[in-house]
Amino acid sequence: MPFYGMLLGVMPSISIKLIVLIHWILVVWALVGFGTSAYGWCNITALAIGIWAIADRQSVDALFMFIMMQLFSIVVDIVILAVYFDGRGTGVYKFSAAMCIINLILKPFSSVLLYQMYRDRGGEYNINFGPHAPSYEHIGDDSGSSAEFRNPLQPSQPAYIDNRQPMSDNKNQPLV
Repeated sequence: MPFYGMLLGVMPSISIKLIVLIHWILVVWALVGFGTSAYGWCNITALAIGIWAIADRQSVDALFMFIMMQLFSIVVDIVILAVYFDGRGTGVYKFSAAMCIINLILKPFSSVLLYQMYRDRGGEYNINFGPHAPSYEHIGDDSGSSAEFRNPLQPSQPAYIDNRQPMSDNKNQPLV
């Protein structure tokens, strides 16, 4: 079992409400003296999607979007801290920057917790790229197997030949 699997197995059960509340408090404190408009927009949007995940308890899409926004906001927070924080400034500026840093440190942990909740809701995140990616599954197939897929990059014979001719109202008129 990989390390993250062991880690997810012992994670405490924390609600999304607590995660959103903690990040909201830290974002508000970060916006007091340090935050830029990009920092505010990115984090408030992520929190709004978190509120959507709270409101719609059955939706895996809301939780997935919240995880993706959390991960994206980690990158935005790093860039904003690198560009705007120079270590000088008033106490309010330093306090706001410290809250931004604490928020940044907590985001990976909350993302892991959110991923656990995502899996608990039945979400699966499988990415299939390339020519062997299954794109169709037979619903009525009793065997439970998927359809066979051919490589679209290799020419092959069609699976069937359609010998049906189109019908026209007048038998003497050719179809165009």
